Amino acid sequence: MPRLRRLAAALSLLALAGSLSAQLAEKGPLLLEENFQRHATYTKERLPLQPGWTVRVAHGQWTRSADGVRSTWETGHSPVLVLEGEFGDVIIELEFRYRAEPGKWAACRLSPTNQVLNPRAYAASIWANVDFKSRAIGLVLEHDEWSPGHITQVSRKLAEFAPDTWHTLRLELIGDRALAASGGITVHGAHEKFALPKTSLWLGTGQSPHELRRLRIYAARPNPALQPAPARPAGPPAPSR
Repeated sequence: MPRLRRLAAALSLLALAGSLSAQLAEKGPLLLEENFQRHATYTKERLPLQPGWTVRVAHGQWTRSADGVRSTWETGHSPVLVLEGEFGDVIIELEFRYRAEPGKWAACRLSPTNQVLNPRAYAASIWANVDFKSRAIGLVLEHDEWSPGHITQVSRKLAEFAPDTWHTLRLELIGDRALAASGGITVHGAHEKFALPKTSLWLGTGQSPHELRRLRIYAARPNPALQPAPARPAGPPAPSR
C-alpha cells in the first residue's frame, strides 16, 4: 500500500508540474525576509541578519546595490554568499539579474544544505544556467557532492534567462522531493539527500556581474492536492454461498 500511495503522489505531481502554478508545497510561516540592505559590504566574517540567521562570504566580492546585493568576480572561484539558519521543508524565492560580459559566464544557483550531515556537498541545488559549461543549459535540479566530485542531475529543462532582466527562482522541498520553477519552466524530482534538515543556504552566481534581491524563505507543508486520497474502508465480507 505505501508503494501505491507514493506512485499516486508521483502521478499527481507529474500532472501538475507542467504549469508555473504547479506546487509541491504550500507556504507556512516566513522564516527569513532579506532585501540585502542591512550591510554595505559582506565579509568572510559572519554578519547578523534577523534572529537565528547570519550571512558570510564564501567566494568573490559582495556589496550592497540600490536593489539588493551585487556579486563581483575577479579570479578564482565564482561568487558565493552563505546564509546560515535552520530549516526543513521549505519554499525559497529569490530574484536575480545579470549583465552579460564577454568571456564571463552567467548563472544563478540556490543550494540549501547541511555541512555536518552531508559535508562538502550541496544537498539540493537549482541552477538558472545561462552559459556555464560545467552544467546543462537551462533550469537544472541536482545533488552535488564536491568530493569526489559526483553530480547527480535529477531534472533539467531548457530555459532562457535574458540579461538586464529580473528573473524569479522558486525552490520547494518536501521530504526527499523537490520542485523548482522560473519563467514558466518547472522541473521536479526526488533524491534521498533532499530530505536532510538544512542549516545553510548557498547563493551562487556566475563570473559576470549579478544582482540578487527579495530573498524569502518560508517553512512549507505538503500541497494537499498532491496527497493520496485516504483508503476507503473495507466493506463487509460477501456472504458465503
